[in-house]
Amino acid sequence: MRRLNMACAVAAVTAAMLAGCSTADGSNPLASRSTTVEYYRVFDIKTEVPAQTVARAATDGINRNVKDAVVATPPGVEATDLPGHFKIADPTSAPPGEPVAKGPSCDGASWTAKATPRVRGTEDMNLVACLFPYKNGYHLDMYAVFTKPEGGIMQWPRRLGSVFLGTPEKFTESTMMDVVRAIREGTGANVSLVEAKPNLAGTPWMEPGTNAQASTATGSATTPTAAQPGSAPGAAKPSSVP
Repeated sequence: MRRLNMACAVAAVTAAMLAGCSTADGSNPLASRSTTVEYYRVFDIKTEVPAQTVARAATDGINRNVKDAVVATPPGVEATDLPGHFKIADPTSAPPGEPVAKGPSCDGASWTAKATPRVRGTEDMNLVACLFPYKNGYHLDMYAVFTKPEGGIMQWPRRLGSVFLGTPEKFTESTMMDVVRAIREGTGANVSLVEAKPNLAGTPWMEPGTNAQASTATGSATTPTAAQPGSAPGAAKPSSVP
């Protein structure tokens, strides 16, 4: 009889949790919800190698994790005295009835990569990378945003899966670091971190990296064509993608 009472008590507690029991503050730990996660990284890359070499290295870096990236090398980009910076889309700038652009714009960049990879644990990841030439080298701006489902009856299966398959945060970090690693390895550039959200500890771009263990969409990235080399750092102008 005692065992039966204990079994009934456990069953009652489990049923109450699945039905949506609340905590002291009124929240429901089992309620399904979604959280928007944003990443951005800005790196300073000091190098005098031709722009097409930097673009080729950056493309190699993005391809290490993302196989459907759309890569472009806009023509006629001039190196500026100060490095450019991506611009976050203004929700009020879109015409009535038109969708707001996802992710930042890369106006003034000599190389761009954009992708929407399918990654386990997210619903709508969006990645943007911009390479801005200036008189001392380049600034590499990278941005990622995704919606992460949390809570609900799938919370523990998601956590268990992340142990073996990785998390979207790990995928995002690995993807960004591989772009920086590829540029540093391919050009011998002096790379330093300018800005980061979330904070980035140490210098992981100086360490050997491994591809993020997450499921991404397959496809081929658009490879930039060769550019005409310039005579000053950051002055080489990549040509447009055919």
